[in-house]
Amino acid sequence: MNVVLSMAISPNGLIAREDGREDWLPSENWDDFLVDAKAFNNIVMGRETYELVKKLYADYNFDNVDIAHKVIITRNQDFKAEGYAVVHSPEEAVTYLRQQSIDNVLLIGGGKLNTEFIKASLVDEIWLTVTPYIIGKGRPFISPEDFDLPLIFKESKQLSGGRVQLKYRLKEQS
Repeated sequence: MNVVLSMAISPNGLIAREDGREDWLPSENWDDFLVDAKAFNNIVMGRETYELVKKLYADYNFDNVDIAHKVIITRNQDFKAEGYAVVHSPEEAVTYLRQQSIDNVLLIGGGKLNTEFIKASLVDEIWLTVTPYIIGKGRPFISPEDFDLPLIFKESKQLSGGRVQLKYRLKEQS
């Protein structure tokens, strides 16, 4: 199984304002996300990301994404969301998707969940779409934690609106 952490970020590594708003991202980012989600036929996100996007973007949220497998990870044992599989750890999400015969997982965050996947050695690739817009305060794509993550550059691609997509594989640790 190949887990791809995919995020749209500012050049200073932020994915949203402190309150979760992504108003600085161009609509092309959502369009590109939809293409990737359909290609993977799955998305994995944290509960907070799910709830914030649903609250802030009535017309552009994960309920509108037409794919077979939508997974929310939460520690809240009572949380439910119609149309989503709810699991309680990164490992449980990977196991669930493997049981659904999924080979490639699209991890879409947020920062805390991304860090949990990384620390559990479950991420194989990182795709960053750098948007030419700096926000001074916000949510990082990886939570501050004590770890190192050596990467190997795979490819880059220039996108519309001055955006650049960078793709990395994780370097094998010895």
